[in-house]
Amino acid sequence: MSTRSTPRCAALATLAALAVLALQHPALALLQDGGAEGPVRWGPNPTTSQDGYRVDKLFWIITGLVSASFLIVLVMLLVTVLRDRARPGVKARYDHGSSLHDKRFTAVVSVMVFLALDASVLWITMHDLRQAVWNIPTGKNVLRVEVLAQQWAWNFRLPGADDEFGTADDIVTINHLHVPQGRPVVVHGSSKDVIHSFFVPDMRIKRDVNPGAINKVWFQAEQPGDHEILCAELCGFAHYQMHGTLTVVPEGSWDAWQAEASHIAQATFDENDTEARWAWDWKE
Repeated sequence: MSTRSTPRCAALATLAALAVLALQHPALALLQDGGAEGPVRWGPNPTTSQDGYRVDKLFWIITGLVSASFLIVLVMLLVTVLRDRARPGVKARYDHGSSLHDKRFTAVVSVMVFLALDASVLWITMHDLRQAVWNIPTGKNVLRVEVLAQQWAWNFRLPGADDEFGTADDIVTINHLHVPQGRPVVVHGSSKDVIHSFFVPDMRIKRDVNPGAINKVWFQAEQPGDHEILCAELCGFAHYQMHGTLTVVPEGSWDAWQAEASHIAQATFDENDTEARWAWDWKE
């Protein structure tokens, strides 16, 4: 076999291997079985938060624009390769792109890419930040949550019946947060040791929590159910174990749960347990 045919054979072998892997994908096997039940996803879980669609929309816009740019560049490369290749009776033509025409063409393409990609994505992002992310709701309808992260757990605190933090009826949980459906949930987070990142993929929220600071994030869950809470910042050797559960329940069920949990917290309050009294004054 000649050395010229070796790269071609390697490319064909790579394509064949990818085709075999694709045929063995469980999702394809599921389709071939007539649509049997099972978890099949080609992407993240559908968002269940009020503003989660903004993240998905931006993701697909960026994916579409980058894919279009890639195809344009690929076509340009193919055109030049085919046009300037060596053929019988024709010598290959080499060009370093140093002419004034090439420089102008490069400048025009760069400006177009900047306007189509960077500028448009920046405009959409700033619009969503002002409309949703930075527009943190306030008022009596808001559920306030304090989160204290540590290696490797999430400590959650909700105000009890007195609606104040740092009192005997505070609802304190570890790795499990209950919130009501259809109400804004504002989370103030801090860290006990190192930098962590409060990440709820289904709500499309992610916010770093830092020692000595209080960072804010909010969401509004629209459907009941359980959702995974993760840490998106490498925080030590057990980082992979730092996960919890966000439980969304209907408003009526949550009111009953809050009343019972607040009563239990007040009945079991220990004045000497200073470790559990980590609450801070809430600031809007």
